[in-house]
Amino acid sequence: MGDVERRDLRPAAAEELTGTGKWMYEMAVRDGQEVLADGISYLFGYAECPGCASIFNDADEYTSANRPAMRQGESDGYAAASYG
Repeated sequence: MGDVERRDLRPAAAEELTGTGKWMYEMAVRDGQEVLADGISYLFGYAECPGCASIFNDADEYTSANRPAMRQGESDGYAAASYG
């Protein structure tokens, strides 16, 4: 459309990966899925905002944007179970 300024994604280095990203990457490498492992490094990598040039983690930003709305009284995003 011509109205979007794009920036290249920056993959995370394998040694930077932690948690789920590290597990996913290691499983892909173990199973000989190099293309998938490369994609995972981008998923858990970084992007740059073309408007303000701030750098952010792709996975963290996605998680934050798609987190369920918290209701009043919830401290961790999950409703507390009430028992009779």
